[in-house]
Order: sequence, then structure tokens, then C-alpha cells
Amino acid sequence: MDNNPSDLLPVGAHALSADPRLVGAVREFGRTYGYDYFDDEAVRRTLAEHEASLRRTSRGELAWAASLTSAVGLSWLVWAASSRPENIALGFVPPAVLLVLAVAAFVRLHRKGKQKLNHPFLKGYRHVLAAALAHGVPVTFVPGWLTGRGGGGVEAAPLPTYTAPPGRTAPRQPWSADGAGTAPPLPAKPAAVAEYERIADRGGWHDEAGGALILAGAIGVFYAVVKDMPVAYAAALLVVLGIWTWVAGHRLGKRQMALSAEARRYVDQLTEAQAAGAAVPELSPQLRKLLDLRL
Repeated sequence: MDNNPSDLLPVGAHALSADPRLVGAVREFGRTYGYDYFDDEAVRRTLAEHEASLRRTSRGELAWAASLTSAVGLSWLVWAASSRPENIALGFVPPAVLLVLAVAAFVRLHRKGKQKLNHPFLKGYRHVLAAALAHGVPVTFVPGWLTGRGGGGVEAAPLPTYTAPPGRTAPRQPWSADGAGTAPPLPAKPAAVAEYERIADRGGWHDEAGGALILAGAIGVFYAVVKDMPVAYAAALLVVLGIWTWVAGHRLGKRQMALSAEARRYVDQLTEAQAAGAAVPELSPQLRKLLDLRL
């Protein structure tokens, strides 16, 4: 297995085998959609293939053409509205046509992405994850691309609704690579990873805020020189504050980058534990984001 966070499955075959009721459900999904969802290597490989296919669609030539066409159309329309050309048709008809073409291209992109998400393997796998959650089996993460998660958390293909059948059955003995009948222990979470989870969502505004403060301070100092107003030299404090803000953001970004490497190594360790038969619990939002950034 490669040391890559993408190798981490949402749920491994050994975790799916912990509850006989879930085993029956997963086998039924396999018969319905024609895939063996207990074959981790095949599942991992097929997920990677579909993810790459979706990535090619979302970043392919049609996506670039649609974005460029919409940008040209909007720019042309703004120019026409501001300059008021004598030939109204020449000013407004071409950008309108470009925008219509861009919208048509984006609609086609959406339909192609939806079609790919409705592939039988992915439909069946979403049912497997829904069944695992319903049976209380820990799902490490649900890939954003698998459910078509877009802006605002809207999902084009969410996990289906699944209700576990009534009754309780004793879970099977967890599988282990050494045949001892006990699941291997999960790696302890390093302090660096806990710190990463704590600070990963901080920042992001330091560069903009620092630049705005420096600009405002420079304008204030310039005004003080031009208008001979000594009190306006107090704006130099904004320059100092802006530099401090930028430096603080730079340091935070470097720290986050260093800790993200530790977080990725920790996810690699979880991957190895999952392959050995451990049920990996749900990842934190910060660690899930590391995986989602790949798409």
C-alpha cells in the first residue's frame, strides 16, 4: 500500500463484517449493483478511478471554456452598460450570446457530473456507507466528491436514507492480520495533530487585513505630509499594526503547514491500522478537509 492519505477508506471490510445484519445488507447491495464491497483493494482502486474521472470533468476543457466565456461575456456587458455604445445591438447582443453559451456549458458540466455520480458502483457504495452508519459502524469520512458536495454544503448525491432492521445481534469477533482474533490498536494521536486540529481553521484574513491597515496608514501619513497636519502622523500606527498582523499570519501559516505534514502522517498510520483490521473512527473536520483538498 502506498503511503498516501487517499488510501484511507471511509470504512474497511473488517468493520463492515462486525455485524451480521450489516454483512447481509452489504452483500445485497453487492448483488444489486454488481460489485464486491468487501474487497478493499478493488473498492479503493475503483473509488480512485471515479474520483479522477470527476476531477477531469470539473477541471477539463469544457469547464475552462465555460469560465472564460462567462468572464468575457460579463466584461463585455459591463463595458457596454458603462460606455453606452451607439450600436446597441453590437454592444449587448454578443455578450448576451456568450453568457447563454456559458450557462449552457455549465449546465452540461452539471449533468455530466451528475451522471458520473450516478454510476452503479458509486450508488451502491453510498448505500453501503448509509447502512454502516445506521448499524453504528464508524465511518471514518464521507468524501465530498462522492456526494457531490458543493458550496454551502449542498450535496448533489447525498447518502440515501437507511434504517437498520430491528433487533440486536452479537457482533462478530474483529479480524486481525495475526489471526489472534483481536483488532489491532489504533495509533495514538500525536500532540502535533491535536494542535493542527485546533489551529487549522484559524487565519486566512491576515494578509488582507494587514495590507488594508498598511495602505490606510500610508494614506494617513501622506495626508499628514501634504496637508501639514501633525496629528495625522498617528496613522503610522496603522502601518505598524498592519505589519504585525501580516507577520502573525505568516507565522501561523508556516506552523499550520508544518503541522499538516504531521497530520498527513497520522492519517497514513490510520490507513495502515485500517488495513490490519482496525475500525477507524470518524475523522475530525480538519483532517477530513485534508482529504477533500485533493479534489
